[in-house]
Amino acid sequence: MAFLVSCSLISLSAGVPAWAAATLLVTAVVIHTVGELWHSAGGFEVSFALAPEHATGQYLGVFGLGAGLAEAVGPALLISLCITWGRPGWYVVGALFALAGLATPAAVGWAQRLQSAPRTPSQAGAGAGAGQKTPVS
Repeated sequence: MAFLVSCSLISLSAGVPAWAAATLLVTAVVIHTVGELWHSAGGFEVSFALAPEHATGQYLGVFGLGAGLAEAVGPALLISLCITWGRPGWYVVGALFALAGLATPAAVGWAQRLQSAPRTPSQAGAGAGAGQKTPVS
């Protein structure tokens, strides 16, 4: 929700006096920064908490792909929405952030339920090295 609020404030900074625009933008940056801190803390917690002990590196590698994808797609998305559409584009970007944030607790809950679900012997043995710890060299 912090990103939705910050995007909305950024959109409102267009066409107002300079002092009002500066106030809106500084407020948006502060709110966005709080959102980034929450996102980082939550993302790291989830990425470590949901990774099996024997596959932490693999899980963190896949988790890191999300950041790479955002860096690859993000600029084109922001240009096409925020620059091309203007104020409505900022609202769309904020809404996308909000929807992702609202979907996250359900996705994490689903992953936690899958982790804690009882496994049959065939499921437990599925996958290379499932449940086995490998020595560190």
